[in-house]
Amino acid sequence: MTELLPETDRDACARDAMTAIEVALDRLSPEARSAFWTAIDRLYRLPVEAGGPPAGAAPRHRSPP
Repeated sequence: MTELLPETDRDACARDAMTAIEVALDRLSPEARSAFWTAIDRLYRLPVEAGGPPAGAAPRHRSPP
């Protein structure tokens, strides 16, 4: 979806998202903030599975049966 937006709009969205994340994390303990960023780091370092989405891609939700 982001490929439909001009780069300047993507940058603005990324800055807004980062601000919202930082505000939410400021409410947590230093340990919880560290755990959050560690989980994010691990997510984006996962190897890509053959034929699967790239590491860190948004999960696909399955339709209910």
